[in-house]
Amino acid sequence: MADEYDFDDDYTDAADDFGAAAPAAAPQVHEVFNPDHTVGVACDRDGEIVGLHITDDARENGDTWLSAEILKLAGLAHAKSRLGLRREMEANGARSYTIDSFGLPTEAAYQALENEAFGLRPA
Repeated sequence: MADEYDFDDDYTDAADDFGAAAPAAAPQVHEVFNPDHTVGVACDRDGEIVGLHITDDARENGDTWLSAEILKLAGLAHAKSRLGLRREMEANGARSYTIDSFGLPTEAAYQALENEAFGLRPA
């Protein structure tokens, strides 16, 4: 009788033949900057903010403007990270209805969000 914790002999983990761990994938960071590049926000793959870029020029615009700009860019960076997740799922062969069930934005939907946020017209 086999023990319920027995593993197959051909089981391997992320280590190579010499015991070294396989290199981890580079972390995905999605950045969004305002059109004049004075403020930027970066999100990781999970949509969490991992970076903030604020120039001296941006600080001179006042706290109200700066906070509104950061919030706008944070929303766009989060949407861009979700777009990255869509791309990843597509690359891994997930079916479109599965991807759509997560409510992930398409390229066009993300571009529309960015155009709306910055007052740009569609090309």
